[in-house]
Amino acid sequence: MSTEDTYVTPASWQRSIVPRRGGLPVAWRPGANWAAVVAEHTQPDDPESLSRRALAQQHTPADVRAEGLAHLDGDPLSTPLGAAAVAVTAVGPSDRWSSAISSAFADGWVATRGLPFAVRAAVELVDLKHPHPRGRVQTMGVGHVGRYGANTPSAGWEIDGTTLVLQRLRTAMAAASDDEHAAAVAALAAARELPLRPHQLATASFLAPQRRDWVSHDVSAHGALHGDWIQLLLVGAITEPGQLTTLTQRNHLDYRVRSSLTRVHTLAEGLGAGGLPALLELADAYGTDAESRSLFGAIAAIPTDDAFGALLARADDRYVAAALLEAADRFPRRAMRLLAAGPASAAVNTYLRAHIAKHRDLADEVAAALPAGPAERIRAVSARLAAAREAPAEALPPLLVSPPWAAGRTAARPVVVAVPACTDAPAVDWAPGERDAWSRRPVHYGNLRDLADIEVRYRAGRTSTWEEVGLFVRGSDELVRSLLPQWRPGDLWDGDEWLGLLAARHELVAFPMIVDAARRSPLNGAKALLPFTGPEVAELMAMWFARLKSVRAVAAAWLQRHPEAAARALVPAALAKPGAARRSAERALRAVAAAGHRGVIEGVARDHGAEAAGGIAALLDADPLEALPAKLPTLPDWADPALLTAPELAGGAGSLPAGAVRPVLMMLAMSRIGEPYAGIAVLREACDPASLAEFAWSLFEAWQLAGSPSKEGWVLDAQALLGDDGTVRRLAPVIRAWPGEGGHARAVAGLDVLAEIGTDVALMHLHGISEKVKFKGLKERAAEKIAEVAAELRLTPEQLADRLVPDFGLEAGGTLVLDYGPRRFVVGFDEQLKPFVADEDGKRRAALPKPGAKDDPELAPAAERRFAGLKKDVRTVAGDQIRRFERAMVWQRRWAGAEFRELIVGHPLVWHVARRLVWATYDTAGAVVTALRVAEDRSLADLDDETVTVAEDAVVGVAHPLQLGATGPAWAELFADYEILQPFPQLGRETHAASEEELRSTVFTRYSGMKVPTTKVIGLERRGWRRAEPMDAGVQDSMERDLPGGAVLVLDIEPGIVVGEITMMPDQQLGGVYIRGAGESAWSREHRHRLDGLDPVTMSEIIRDLREVVQ
Repeated sequence: MSTEDTYVTPASWQRSIVPRRGGLPVAWRPGANWAAVVAEHTQPDDPESLSRRALAQQHTPADVRAEGLAHLDGDPLSTPLGAAAVAVTAVGPSDRWSSAISSAFADGWVATRGLPFAVRAAVELVDLKHPHPRGRVQTMGVGHVGRYGANTPSAGWEIDGTTLVLQRLRTAMAAASDDEHAAAVAALAAARELPLRPHQLATASFLAPQRRDWVSHDVSAHGALHGDWIQLLLVGAITEPGQLTTLTQRNHLDYRVRSSLTRVHTLAEGLGAGGLPALLELADAYGTDAESRSLFGAIAAIPTDDAFGALLARADDRYVAAALLEAADRFPRRAMRLLAAGPASAAVNTYLRAHIAKHRDLADEVAAALPAGPAERIRAVSARLAAAREAPAEALPPLLVSPPWAAGRTAARPVVVAVPACTDAPAVDWAPGERDAWSRRPVHYGNLRDLADIEVRYRAGRTSTWEEVGLFVRGSDELVRSLLPQWRPGDLWDGDEWLGLLAARHELVAFPMIVDAARRSPLNGAKALLPFTGPEVAELMAMWFARLKSVRAVAAAWLQRHPEAAARALVPAALAKPGAARRSAERALRAVAAAGHRGVIEGVARDHGAEAAGGIAALLDADPLEALPAKLPTLPDWADPALLTAPELAGGAGSLPAGAVRPVLMMLAMSRIGEPYAGIAVLREACDPASLAEFAWSLFEAWQLAGSPSKEGWVLDAQALLGDDGTVRRLAPVIRAWPGEGGHARAVAGLDVLAEIGTDVALMHLHGISEKVKFKGLKERAAEKIAEVAAELRLTPEQLADRLVPDFGLEAGGTLVLDYGPRRFVVGFDEQLKPFVADEDGKRRAALPKPGAKDDPELAPAAERRFAGLKKDVRTVAGDQIRRFERAMVWQRRWAGAEFRELIVGHPLVWHVARRLVWATYDTAGAVVTALRVAEDRSLADLDDETVTVAEDAVVGVAHPLQLGATGPAWAELFADYEILQPFPQLGRETHAASEEELRSTVFTRYSGMKVPTTKVIGLERRGWRRAEPMDAGVQDSMERDLPGGAVLVLDIEPGIVVGEITMMPDQQLGGVYIRGAGESAWSREHRHRLDGLDPVTMSEIIRDLREVVQ
């Protein structure tokens, strides 16, 4: 029989299996200190010991009392019952002690009385119980030792102390000599002749599973008894799949089997090659990730085509990847044969290529025995592998041949220079729009009417943290500034919101409290320190950057934002005596230098003298390749170079061999976004960029196949370090889908990847997620990342969005020529930015024609592919751009004249939308000065088609029809004459007004009480509304819409929308519409703001939105 057809228990199961005789080789000898452990827990010399008192209890059966006390007194002729009686006072079915105690009793029995005595004692032990084996004696008293009798033990969630004794004895049985083993089995056989209870019989079967007759009897006779201890014990003894069904079906114990790695591996060894049906049923049932992986791993040990085929059929399952690789390594011929005959899916193709690459010597042999199809598949892969040219060793970068971590290193002596500590006063430096955004954060605490009472109680020390938060975020500036510097809130929950609000309102007055809060709870307070500078902040950021993963990104953002403040505070620490503070400062300064600010650091160092400058130069010039973590990461098995697309050396020198790919993986495992290992730069310089991106993506796909394990999250960072626009296009849809698959954390990490790649395409997709994705948490995080990128560029998020629209390679006129050789076509765009094709003479075609026989064989197919790619790319931005301009009209966003000319009129794609709209310039009061349009030649024209000049500092916006007044119809007529179709309703937009009475009120009630479908209410989200934060029971009881200036418009609905179950409440009754001021509590229903504070455009759009809901 071939070695691939023989079941062999994997050696890696040694520590997770209860051994059986004839299975995995096992050694056994009694623990060195078993006697001391037993003595400690039974105290035989103490007349008042728990064990002696329990045995002496009047309710303890007489034989148990007598035999137990005799054994406790050291009687050499004591019986197995006596040994068991003493042991049960220390270990029992409900005991969750460590295995060391249970093992000590088992070892003592074998060492002093022999294996036959020990197994007989085990049979007695399982029928005994003692309710209070440890502690609680003072309050509960000492319980007696009793028998289960007709009852049976029940298994707890953890393996109990009694079972641990049995497992230890079974190990001794497996390791015993033939004579010892035979004697022990004979002792069990003799015991089975006695009137034993079912759980005692099951114990004998468990200890001697090779007695299949015993096991079969006990499963048939007792496997369906009420309770679970017997069944779970017998799972470790059975050898037939049908027996597992008998044991688990009565009490539905399959979930208990799969939840224990020990039970899974012990069961798999017992069933052997016949275990596939049982293991597969368990594996396909619902369970945790770890349970599924352990079961599929057990299937990987089965030497049959059916077992490998079962794994192959689930090749796309995230739990199966590791098992499939393991099975392929264990059975290489079977794997090659079945992979070649398997489906032509991406996963199977990857596994086949990797497998043939590892076992090229088997390819011809296996192919020769296969039908034509699978054989040709093997030969084709082999041919491609043979044709792939690996780079010779002399062409490889030395880093990949002999990486620094492969040999010992001698650490250089650090330069120590006494430099005065930085004494800079705290300061604040806001990014554009940041302070305004922070100051408009909603407040959920306190009530204006209660502030006076809260102030009195605060001064008396009788307020809760939440009352204090309400007082400080809602109180007057005079009050807050007098109390805030000394305030130290006890609870910082949700601090990342209200701390930033206090920072924006009170700046340096709030600094002492904020820095204290951030020090106590970095996760809640770190972000609030972003605008602040000073040595205390710099030291915290350096420490967090070095040691705290949860806020490392915040620290990195601060270091990049304030390089000079960081250098002034950290240069002294980086030259101080070695220690944690120095290491943190060194790491932070290296990051600042890597971000392009080395000159700033060197300038600060020179101010401290030549010696300090030399020390900092030595720090920054130190070989970064030698900067290794104290403990190198362990690469996972699934990151097999054979599974990955090897990077290509630049210049066509060949691909990296497997031995050079492993150092690349190690470098990536040591790297993080914003903190790459220095070798990554060497890799980028040595390899073709596109091949590095493909390599990183193949690593990502292998990670996904392995179930996206979080401990290897560095694979996502690798996409940022090596990825390109192709990576972005493939990753963005995955990020959008992850939250719906329970992967919110992964999705958020994916946003960091897009931001780090940082190309126009990457930021475009990041902005798209921030604007339109169905998962609110991801959308908000994306908006935060866009805001961070914008802050670094000193732009607002809206200004950044203007700069993120790709030109897609269009010519300046906004067209693209497709060259077929003898024929040429011109691409244009309609009002919805849908591309169309025209002949060179301007005649539109229904579609781009297929290349013909007369067309250039290279130019025509390339042009066809170019047009297909353009349609796909433009589709990703077209809707966003149109929505962006409509929102700009509704929200009355304005551009500077220079931005308007450069980013809108001058953009080859965006201008196709801009020329179909009426624009206007505005005065400082917001009134229209001149209405205009963008002409075909990109000049600007007024209603009379006279040329208009827009100054660089002019204020420009999309004109709302209310702002055009009486000229609106004339503009509509002009657009009709020129056959200009608009991308959204502008000139034909219906307008509305509130009555004088409605404007004087604080609640708009025109549509109150109307019942509408819930789906119509949710439809408001298309117009910029959002559902409110869920209240208790996950109900969203209002819709919200931002207003200019930071206020929020609120529409109450009843009964509300249930999160995740929008159809549970199919209809909603509309309530009132009111204004919640900037920073006011979302929980408050106080209506303090009159509607006449809204401008006519905003009021018109509100009514228009509501009319759409009720009509």
